[in-house]
Amino acid sequence: MNSDDISTHYRRLLAEHGDTPQAVQYSSAQSQERRFEILAGVGDLQQKRIFDFGCGTGQLGQYLQRQGIECEYFGTDIVDEFLALCKNKFPQGNFEKFSYFSGMQFDYIFIGGVFNNKMASNKKLYEDTLRSLFPMCKHGMAFNMMSAYVDYQDSELFYEYPENVFGFIKREITPFVTLRNDYEVKLGVVPFDFTVYAYRSGQ
Repeated sequence: MNSDDISTHYRRLLAEHGDTPQAVQYSSAQSQERRFEILAGVGDLQQKRIFDFGCGTGQLGQYLQRQGIECEYFGTDIVDEFLALCKNKFPQGNFEKFSYFSGMQFDYIFIGGVFNNKMASNKKLYEDTLRSLFPMCKHGMAFNMMSAYVDYQDSELFYEYPENVFGFIKREITPFVTLRNDYEVKLGVVPFDFTVYAYRSGQ
């Protein structure tokens, strides 16, 4: 896929499923919320500026609200219809194309599910994205990916070895990094994705 294919893919999912987890390619609300819970473990989010890269319909923002986390919530996505939905749901936030946020700073940056679809060069995509985003965070960045340590791989999804990502972050982004591959997204199912926290300084 390329970026145009991805946009078309998510527009189709939105038309089919409406503002639901399935519109952003989650299998269920439970698995989506579990991933949000892990991502949010990056730090204390109260009264922080949060940037949701690949915000979809803003379901991470809704999750934070349900947890009683008061924060400034901003987001970007390549799908215009997602941004329009977010603007309606979070009128106090900013939801624009990525170029709008050039030069801005946030306390924490979240990247959930962005690297899952098979692209022409997934490694280049995630490395370039993480390099460009990390300078925009004051405290830390959290993102997740599909793990290559699985017994089945969907031909349309991208899987990576967690240690490759950990090494890249340590070498090129920051020495302060946490790799989490210790959680179940679905109860009783061996972990099939992983989450990385990259920090500006030691915790």
